[in-house]
Amino acid sequence: MADRPSGPGAPDSDSWFRRYAPRPDAAARIVCFGPAGGAPAFYRDWARAVPDDIEVVSLVLPGRERRAAERPVTAMSDLADAVARAVVTCMDRPTVFFGHSMGASVAFEVTRRLEKSRGPRPVGLVLSGRPSPRRLLENPSPVAEYDDAAIIEYLRGLGGTPHELLDDPDVREFILPPCRADFQVIGRYVPDLAHPRITTPVRVLLGESDPATPIRDAERWAEVAAAITGTHVLPGGHFYLLDHLDLVVDHVLSTLRGEAASLNGTSAAPHSTEPRGIPRLTGPTRSGKEREAVTLAPAYHERQIRLGGDVLSTAAALSETSADSYVLFENRGAIGWAEGEHATLIVHEDRTVLTVNDLADGAVPAVFTAERGVLQALDQALAAVPVREWRAYGWATFELSYPLHGLPATEGDAPLVHLAIPAREVRLEEGSALLRALDETELDDLERRVRSAEALSGAFGSTRRVTADVDGHDADAYKAAVAGAVDEIRAGKLAKAILSRVVPVTSPVDFPSTFVEGRRGNDPARSFLLRLGGWETVGFSPEIVVGVTGDDGYVVAQPLAGTRALEGDREGDSSRRAELYRDEKEVFEHAASVRLVVEELLQVCTEESVKVDDFMSIKERGSVQHLASRLSGTLAQGRGAWEAVAALFPAVTASGIPKAEGCDLIRRAEGGPRGLYSGAVLTVDADGTIDAALVLRSIYRHEGRTWLRSGAGIVANSTPERELEETREKMRSVSRFLVPAAHAAVGGETPDSALDEQSAALAR
Repeated sequence: MADRPSGPGAPDSDSWFRRYAPRPDAAARIVCFGPAGGAPAFYRDWARAVPDDIEVVSLVLPGRERRAAERPVTAMSDLADAVARAVVTCMDRPTVFFGHSMGASVAFEVTRRLEKSRGPRPVGLVLSGRPSPRRLLENPSPVAEYDDAAIIEYLRGLGGTPHELLDDPDVREFILPPCRADFQVIGRYVPDLAHPRITTPVRVLLGESDPATPIRDAERWAEVAAAITGTHVLPGGHFYLLDHLDLVVDHVLSTLRGEAASLNGTSAAPHSTEPRGIPRLTGPTRSGKEREAVTLAPAYHERQIRLGGDVLSTAAALSETSADSYVLFENRGAIGWAEGEHATLIVHEDRTVLTVNDLADGAVPAVFTAERGVLQALDQALAAVPVREWRAYGWATFELSYPLHGLPATEGDAPLVHLAIPAREVRLEEGSALLRALDETELDDLERRVRSAEALSGAFGSTRRVTADVDGHDADAYKAAVAGAVDEIRAGKLAKAILSRVVPVTSPVDFPSTFVEGRRGNDPARSFLLRLGGWETVGFSPEIVVGVTGDDGYVVAQPLAGTRALEGDREGDSSRRAELYRDEKEVFEHAASVRLVVEELLQVCTEESVKVDDFMSIKERGSVQHLASRLSGTLAQGRGAWEAVAALFPAVTASGIPKAEGCDLIRRAEGGPRGLYSGAVLTVDADGTIDAALVLRSIYRHEGRTWLRSGAGIVANSTPERELEETREKMRSVSRFLVPAAHAAVGGETPDSALDEQSAALAR
């Protein structure tokens, strides 16, 4: 059994930490983890190199300094467990971990444990002079077997310890005992690569001539960390930080602020030699007293209040009265409502642009180029968001599928993804609301607005309706397109395609009221109402594109394929349900979709975790019922949430099989971009959680036009008339709930005319 620390190590003990310049009123802390054989004094000079509002804490291991009488720890698991219990006493304010050499591995393992416990965690992790855990498994260190002579020669090779000290027998007797223990720790360290990637932002530093950490090994920290904010090569060898303390401290302070290296407006070089993008600190950098005080990344101020009204109507009323951009996203009764754009992330095919909208005039947006992939650039940009504990809200267009599947880009440079980090946010569930604002002074006003919306919620909505020509508009052209697609499928060019038709809505529509009325008449997987990035949309999504849980990498997909009308007539609906199961076309279409989703999950998940949790059950979605399945898996080591999105986007039920061929046919047959239709409305959390709803059963407003859109899955034995009828059935999920805007005509008549009885009957 491995030796365990025998001295004081309980979380309420200070025996684990040394403060060379105690600052009890510090705004933040840096906890430093030392190299093998090192003493806490390795970080003594850091206390003078940081601003006066930062406290530096150095880890004291058993067998060192005042703990010299304690038995050293010789196993990484025991050491990380003990430190994780003790370090929480240092984390009553924003904290960054810095670890060099062996200390980087210890800091990483401690962070893993803190994330798993769901307790306090560091705001950032700076790892220095250490290969990634996977590389350590591939190339294990032999140091656990070293005798004293080999230890001394190893230390000579690394540098950092004067040779005259290593030659002194008395000094050797002082150096060797902690080295023997630490070499056991690192030599027998077996990282758990089945563990999900940590979500704490990670910055990697190394010396350009460090024999222990080649750049290719340092870069592989991305295999175990979801948010790498930069990999930086500094002049020097393994102990480069002794000669470049100021540069290293700047990197640590930048991490504490929540900044990535590219916030100066251009993406940093992969191996930059300076902390690019960091606001320069004034004065000589050898004295911390001459540095500016660090400004931490802002966090949301929160207030919980009780609610008595209907939360859906309350959120819609908030949207109705908002003068800013907003997104309302509902997941089965839990609602997130976001307003304003503190920061905006815009994805184009070749770059992602991060703009912090409240920076001083002249601030340049950060640009993350997409050499490694369009969503990898977005992932990097999200890691650079200068806010803590954020949730992003936004949309992705169907055209994001083109770069993901190697298809030529569309004309122009329209955004593929638009995400907003909100200035204000309300999270509503039955009976309560959590208010969040970056500016604490806005909480009172936000509560007043929520109370006013709650008071309005009971009267929200309308029985009046706008009509649209769901049955006849563009019907002949659509049937011709279906026939052409069937010909291509029978010719073997692809197995399935989804073609859609557009129906214009010519009367003004009240989108928030339409959301309330439509949500009352639908039972969607997700619903949404938004005004963001030039788009306004109301939708009642029948399925998700993908869901990823950030803390454990659990991935879910819910493909629907196979449709029949749902009209409220029990006998008729039951008959149509039975018909779904008997229809060879519908069953084949669904089975083919499920098979493709399994293949996509296997691209990013461990093989043993991928399973079909529910196969071909019936889901009722408003005016239609579908064949539905649910599949899941767990991300493989080194895979991230955005890789799952890339594998599953666009949804097979809105594109085709194979997807590249399906998307190509869609572009040729439909003659223009789809925009939000069959894309996604999504939320993304700082811990890596993604909830992406498929944009179907929606009404759209963009560039002065308003329209409905729906499609049908086409296979070899599809018939044009049946596929046209399927688009009608789906479109009625929205069309029967279109509420006219104030003072708008209804059904072509004046506002004072009788309401459209046919639409009202459908709504009832």
